[in-house]
Amino acid sequence: MSYTLEHVRLLIVHDSQDDAEQLMNSLRNAGKVTRAEIALSEDDFIRAVKSGSWELIVCRPEVAGCSYQKILAHLNRLGKALPMIVLVDALTPAVMAEALSAGARMVAPMSERDLLMLVIDRQIEYLSLRKELQYSQLALHDAEKRLSVLMDQSRDAIAYVVDGMHIHANDVYLERFGYASSDDLAGMPIMDMVSAADHEKLKKLLRSRAQNENQTNELECRGIGPGGKEFDAVFTFSASTYDGEACTQIVIRAAEVDESAIQERLQEMSQIDQVTGLYNRGWFLDQVDASLANAVRTGHMYAVSLIRIDDFETHQSAVGLDGADELLRQLATLISQSADADSSLSRIDGEDFAVLSPVNDREVAGDWAEKVRAGIEKMMPAVASRTLKVTASIGVAFVTDDTRSAQATVNKALECCVRARDESKGKGNTVYVHSPMDDVEAGSSEAVALVLRDALEKGALALQYQAIMNLEDDSSHFFEVFVHLPQADGSILQPAQFMPVAGELGMAGKIDRWVVLNAIKAAAAQKHSVKVLINLSGFSLQDNGFSDWVGKAIKASKIPGKQVVFQFSEVDVNNHLKQAADFAGKVQPMGCAVSVSRFAGAQEPLKLFDHVPVNMVKFDGSYTQDLANKESKEKFAKLIGEVSGKGKQVMVGFVEAASQMQTLWTMGGVNFLQGYYMQPPVGHIQVDEGE
Repeated sequence: MSYTLEHVRLLIVHDSQDDAEQLMNSLRNAGKVTRAEIALSEDDFIRAVKSGSWELIVCRPEVAGCSYQKILAHLNRLGKALPMIVLVDALTPAVMAEALSAGARMVAPMSERDLLMLVIDRQIEYLSLRKELQYSQLALHDAEKRLSVLMDQSRDAIAYVVDGMHIHANDVYLERFGYASSDDLAGMPIMDMVSAADHEKLKKLLRSRAQNENQTNELECRGIGPGGKEFDAVFTFSASTYDGEACTQIVIRAAEVDESAIQERLQEMSQIDQVTGLYNRGWFLDQVDASLANAVRTGHMYAVSLIRIDDFETHQSAVGLDGADELLRQLATLISQSADADSSLSRIDGEDFAVLSPVNDREVAGDWAEKVRAGIEKMMPAVASRTLKVTASIGVAFVTDDTRSAQATVNKALECCVRARDESKGKGNTVYVHSPMDDVEAGSSEAVALVLRDALEKGALALQYQAIMNLEDDSSHFFEVFVHLPQADGSILQPAQFMPVAGELGMAGKIDRWVVLNAIKAAAAQKHSVKVLINLSGFSLQDNGFSDWVGKAIKASKIPGKQVVFQFSEVDVNNHLKQAADFAGKVQPMGCAVSVSRFAGAQEPLKLFDHVPVNMVKFDGSYTQDLANKESKEKFAKLIGEVSGKGKQVMVGFVEAASQMQTLWTMGGVNFLQGYYMQPPVGHIQVDEGE
């Protein structure tokens, strides 16, 4: 069974909240990470490691006085085998050698974001391989246990030999050769089990196997039974393992054995959990695979409910291993009685059960899971002369026609199970049903696309308006327009989360047109003259018909063109210089202006003016954040003077404090200020009616 790492949980141990958030957003946008958390101190890190499940750590060399070596020591102390990438300012052989010697998995320079992405890709590949190895080892262990049970129940005589000496045999083999137990047979040479007349044939076969142990050989000979009585037999030699050790398996077939019956029994044994009698994980994944195929053909939906016993280790300590097995059997009975006849049940891991059921809607699956949760809470099983108070956390995920794989659904159900326990603050006894919004939060493009299509069909997008202060005319009304997508749970999906997906699906242009229509409609509805700054994506620059459509929209709304400013990011303008120039050349004769946001994020930003006749720029927010630094402030003032000298209006956003506003107010060349200090974005245009 292969393992797929569907969700990478990343813990960022950093000395800067802003830098860590930028790194986290970059990784999410690149599809590298779906869950992330930031720790800004040693205590934050310890708390995060103890309370969460992580696959990877990115750590700065020192965070709040705590070195990455100390972070590694904490991981060792807490028994967490988590790979760490140390994010350094300057990468040298000495720095790398020191980090690797300390136990870090890799070192990457902080400034080389592309290199960091490659390093994280390699670590994700390593994590997947490590998990796959762990799963394979568990599967091998389970297979060996099943083989041992099957061997003991077999009608064939079966033994295991290392270097020609017996190490184990089943009862049939012992009886055939007249031994009371495996201990009596231990160390007995295989040569003593065969008639002296056949020794030469056996030696030849053993020499052949020494050259190629993976081959299967048969030897027709006379075996020596109890009291030296000989019998005809066919010995089959094949490569095998016993208790993790490579060895040779010897099988002497019983007379008139029904091979088909053996294969049927073997298949059954390989699929049954020996403790509960339920099917095991391999069988369950096959059922989920079959349901996925049916979902693709018919559109039917299935629920995968993962039921995990809370605090199972505590119960196991209280009643012992045998008592724990009895608890598992009682829970298996309860779950079986609660499930419908067309459901598939399995014990997929130690304290984890799984149920696959066809469902018509998500609420039905949630109701069933809640019923099972309540049933487990009430059962009060008597085990090993003790009455236990047992609860379970249940996660429910779904198989639909766009599900990737059976393992992905089971992993998602497990995540929901963990989330159920987390939301109960570790107490458990909770149900969590997967929602498409979970995938949106995790950065799933498929989920974002689903939500976005639904929003466009239902007109569920919304606009926010943030006031812009005109330093030259305090009577003007100027608002920047932002689009977002409200969700049913009260959260908001921002453009950074859905516009890249919209671009891939060809929906970005539709969103931009929706924004333009609704923004100018809102401005036209005001009693006072209102100017709007409308943010658009680079996808509209690539739309040859967009500028003509804008002209028709403005004409239809009867709003003067001078009340509309179209704004594109500096990155989009630089990527599409010719298209941006063409757009400006078409909308400016209508009276509209063109602005560039996140300005001066690129090197030599003034060169943009040589190609595109923009009217205004909005500086990147990092300039506002660095105003307290004298050198940065002087550099910013010089840049503003150069832009103003080019005849461009200047807007500075992200004003969050009175000190920033005071500094910018007195700085020459600034025309507009904007930020949360003056007014946060609101759901409608707010104009003082007294003006």
